[in-house]
Amino acid sequence: MKLTKMITLAASIIFGLGLSYPVMAEDGATIDEVTAKVKEAAAAIAKAADKEAAIKEFEGKSKTWAWKDTYVFVFTCKGDKAIAHPTLAGKTIMDLKDKADNFIFGGDTGLCKAAEQADGGWSVYMWPKKAGGDPSAKATFAMKVEGTDYEVAAGIYAEKKVENFQLK
Repeated sequence: MKLTKMITLAASIIFGLGLSYPVMAEDGATIDEVTAKVKEAAAAIAKAADKEAAIKEFEGKSKTWAWKDTYVFVFTCKGDKAIAHPTLAGKTIMDLKDKADNFIFGGDTGLCKAAEQADGGWSVYMWPKKAGGDPSAKATFAMKVEGTDYEVAAGIYAEKKVENFQLK
């Protein structure tokens, strides 16, 4: 079976159908931690008088926004650019695809579409765990920063075992 079909099938079963994926988290970030941290980041940027200064806090490995095996990153769908991200900062993002030819930010299933949901949403794509490594399935929660053209997101790798995850 082609990799694309396997990813689509796995994503459909785990995420698209809203089925639970009952297993347990290890040392990695959990779905609940990712969701909470992204919501906290969106609120922090929205409340900041100086948005640019607030966004600078997401550059590098800030102890506030990077934890366990993940980090919050900032991007702008409208501006087609990654703002604060370890490997994508300053680059255009809307046409970026993974090795399975899925849009990461653009398209109907990318992070920009996920961020449009009222309380944020999830997107699944292939992403390497480290530069130059093989891509792995990654589930990422994204949300719009109120009153701005920015979005924030953080994710976990799908092989991380997550208790009772349901895509909403």
